[in-house]
Amino acid sequence: MCNDRTSNFETSYRVRLDSRRRPTLPTALLDEAGIEDEGVELIARAEGLGRIVLEDPLSLLREVQATIAAEMVESHDITDMAMDLIAERQLDTSLRQ
Repeated sequence: MCNDRTSNFETSYRVRLDSRRRPTLPTALLDEAGIEDEGVELIARAEGLGRIVLEDPLSLLREVQATIAAEMVESHDITDMAMDLIAERQLDTSLRQ
């Protein structure tokens, strides 16, 4: 069973650091996270004491893009941007056949 910190995930895994402070991540954990390629570069950051997060850069990028898009929709900026784009396209005669 998972604790509150991992309640969004099916399973928790124990990981040990070797003598060079390198963790070996279980295959099941990597599979669950959708990290399939050996040697893939991950972004690591500390989230407070005793907590390290590893992320796939593309996953992180998608998350940031989704957050920005949600904030833009919430603040109605996206409507203004869409309207500006439509107006520009209407004025651009090069797009006409």
